[in-house]
Amino acid sequence: MLENLVGARVIITINNPKFQDRQLRPKVEILENETITLAAQVIETDELGIWIEHTDYPYPDPKTTRFSNQKAYLLIRYEFISSIAYFPELPTTKEETEHQIGFIDDFNK
Repeated sequence: MLENLVGARVIITINNPKFQDRQLRPKVEILENETITLAAQVIETDELGIWIEHTDYPYPDPKTTRFSNQKAYLLIRYEFISSIAYFPELPTTKEETEHQIGFIDDFNK
């Protein structure tokens, strides 16, 4: 089933958001939240976890020390994933399509 996720846009619920990459977490106070839920495109799955696309990851330019937004792939390790919603009826995307990571507000309410 994991191989079906590649190219698909999924909804992932992640445990312990304070241990995740800062760019993966929503820009809100999360200390009291035990999980976060986000929508993202899956790039690959492997033995460590699921790789998702982040199109606006801040990357420091070594010459200017300024940040520019670059496409990056982020790993979410399996031990931090509590659920994945996969929608088999929706088409998978082509590689040239860019997707934003989307945080789902009030998803658990």
